[in-house]
Amino acid sequence: MIKQGFHWRLLVLGPLGLLLSRSWISFSLTACLAAAIVRFAPVPMLPCLALLNGTLALFGGELIAWESRLQGNRACGVWLGRSAAEAMLRASDRAGGKQA
Repeated sequence: MIKQGFHWRLLVLGPLGLLLSRSWISFSLTACLAAAIVRFAPVPMLPCLALLNGTLALFGGELIAWESRLQGNRACGVWLGRSAAEAMLRASDRAGGKQA
């Protein structure tokens, strides 16, 4: 399951937040982008890095899902519940029914 929405960890830590999510490819690409901003930005780099972190926080779910698909994982459907625990319970019930 991948959180969709705003990622506070990516806003605060930037590319390092992707490293904590075990998204190695996304981390490498965004860390290279951050290094290029620090090296070549014609304007002050802090606003540019803040913009990068904000963009990562908004679209972090898509980056993590993209990397998950690159690793061969696929979604088996969308499971809804009143909470994350209930959605996981419904998904596990479905998986158990297929194996039996």
